[in-house]
Amino acid sequence: MKRRESGFTLMELMVVIVIVAILAAVAVPLYVNYVKDAQRTEAKGAIGAVITAEQTYYQLNGVYYAETNFSVNGAPPQKLNCDLTDALTNWAITVTAANASGFTVLATGRTGGPTANRSVQLVYSRTAQPIWTEQ
Repeated sequence: MKRRESGFTLMELMVVIVIVAILAAVAVPLYVNYVKDAQRTEAKGAIGAVITAEQTYYQLNGVYYAETNFSVNGAPPQKLNCDLTDALTNWAITVTAANASGFTVLATGRTGGPTANRSVQLVYSRTAQPIWTEQ
């Protein structure tokens, strides 16, 4: 009596490999975009915290404050009461062009990190809608 060998044929294995390749080709770009969106959201959250701190500072002093030394270790800035501990690991955040009518907040991705070569900017004005710019 002959024994029948069982197993997968080369054609069946090739079909499975093609199906897995198609799924990977669809899933990987979606995952990369998802990660980038999450990182942009992290920067926008930090910018939102800066906006709140700037508005509080304006209520107390009548002018916005340009804070350029948000520290990497997460210590709060000297004049703004703003905790950016988590965001500062991936983003360098600066506030510039602050005057009585508005300010600009720029979150720049840290070199060598997952957010390198990316930036999120908000131009805030008391008299107009905020302008977001993302790269």
